[in-house]
Amino acid sequence: MQWFQTSDLNEMPASDLYQILKLRQDIFIIEQKCIYHDIDNIDTESEHIYLKEDGEIISYSRIVPAGIKFDRPSIGRIVVKKTYRGNGFGKEIVRRCLKILSQRGISSVFIEAQSHLESFYESVGFKKMGDVYPVDGISHIKMVHNFIT
Repeated sequence: MQWFQTSDLNEMPASDLYQILKLRQDIFIIEQKCIYHDIDNIDTESEHIYLKEDGEIISYSRIVPAGIKFDRPSIGRIVVKKTYRGNGFGKEIVRRCLKILSQRGISSVFIEAQSHLESFYESVGFKKMGDVYPVDGISHIKMVHNFIT
């Protein structure tokens, strides 16, 4: 298995971008039966972190800089291929994103989590902020991770 990280989509192989967009579509649109604009023009401003095994992308997330979605950096589009779930790859990619941000001296990061995953994100240090609200017909909750400085 090998990790990849890039802030420039022009540096990412087209085959990787295709696999990422397909994985996000398969999970967020088809599996969750949610029609929404996954390709939202935020990818071009984001940093992309993903894990490959034998040329196949099995886990992905993006780090969105402060000022684009929220006033602080955020982590989003966290996804693990269905056949790889339950093996810790979700926590591993979230922790990897948090480590990247922590090493940059970021004091806190947001996530807009699907509400049924609240305890998952709490297990990696996120805290709930406010009430549950709908995003594209799915209940979400805003959460924050504060780094100890």
